[in-house]
Amino acid sequence: MVQEKMFPEPNKIAHILDGDEEAKKLYNEIKGNIPDIEVRKSTEDHSAFGTNDYPESDPDCWWSKFGCHKPKHPKISHDVTQCKEKGTWGLTFDDGPYCAHNKMYDFLKKEKIRATMFYIGSYVLNNPYQAQRALVDGHDVCHHSWSHKLMTTLTNEQVFAELYYSGKVIKKVMGITPLCWRPPQGDVDDRVRFIADALGMRTILWQEDTDDWNIQPKGSQPPEKIDENYKRIIGKADSESPVVLSHEISSHTMDEFIKMYPQIKKAYQHVAPVSACLGVRQPYLENITYPTFDEYTSGNLNYESLPSGTEIRADASAEYKPVTLGKQQGGFGPNRDKVTTKNHQQDSRDTNDASAATSKAQGNSNSAVRLSVPLGAAVLGVVSALVLY
Repeated sequence: MVQEKMFPEPNKIAHILDGDEEAKKLYNEIKGNIPDIEVRKSTEDHSAFGTNDYPESDPDCWWSKFGCHKPKHPKISHDVTQCKEKGTWGLTFDDGPYCAHNKMYDFLKKEKIRATMFYIGSYVLNNPYQAQRALVDGHDVCHHSWSHKLMTTLTNEQVFAELYYSGKVIKKVMGITPLCWRPPQGDVDDRVRFIADALGMRTILWQEDTDDWNIQPKGSQPPEKIDENYKRIIGKADSESPVVLSHEISSHTMDEFIKMYPQIKKAYQHVAPVSACLGVRQPYLENITYPTFDEYTSGNLNYESLPSGTEIRADASAEYKPVTLGKQQGGFGPNRDKVTTKNHQQDSRDTNDASAATSKAQGNSNSAVRLSVPLGAAVLGVVSALVLY
């Protein structure tokens, strides 16, 4: 069954859809407060920067130019780049869900480790089974924009749409509201950060990069070079606790992690997702609870209200109702230290104020993800119903 258009065309730069009154209303609520920062020049396909005269003073905390991750404009949350626990490798994978990722996900499950997955919205739409597995297995699910373009080269409306529709497709396919995101290629400034904050999404960057995306045969670097990149990070185990960038982009990048994991495990005390790194027990608006850092590292993977593989279903009628970062009680925002679950007091190292945007919690955003239709039937039914474009 084909319903009304719900999403932009996959892998194309998103715009607010004609007739999407909820998206238009939310955008109109926040657009007047977006910092007045110019759109960066770029190539036609928004995959590389054009010529840009940008001040050395870095007034807009542009990561791509100067590696800035502490906003210069007020009331914007700083980026996450490190784990707070000593000797911890923050395990993250970009560019999923990949159609053939089961080998790596099986490996993660066997080793009792979880990761933070940054999913491209268009890929969630096209690979819903794979997306759902991440939640069932207990990984963090964040998003990575709709079309994987350089975000600072997009207009305010395009940035909003890239974030909004990525969150919306995750809600409809997986039943959760993501509260974190990573900009493609790390390209973010205070304009983009503000819009993300307003949509309730904490910006997660990285301290160390494996550069595995460039592995042969699709990339230019032989596996031995990527091995060296991993070993360089492994050699810093005594001096830092980095969030590390790896990719789910191909079997080659995933096999590379599997190959290097024994060395990572030997050098680092812990390998953990960002939620555990930061002490985040409620990584979604929905009533789902993740383990504490101590529980996770002791092997007690105490997840509450996660759907099983036979329960999870997609739901074309699910309402996406984001809550601005500063109003969240839990999640990755600055108020998470006020949330207590089972007498575990959350800790926070946030130093900046949260976004001052005006979204409100509505609808069923706090309902548990307990779904009753089997995975196969659910996804096949909803993907034919979503339409999606």
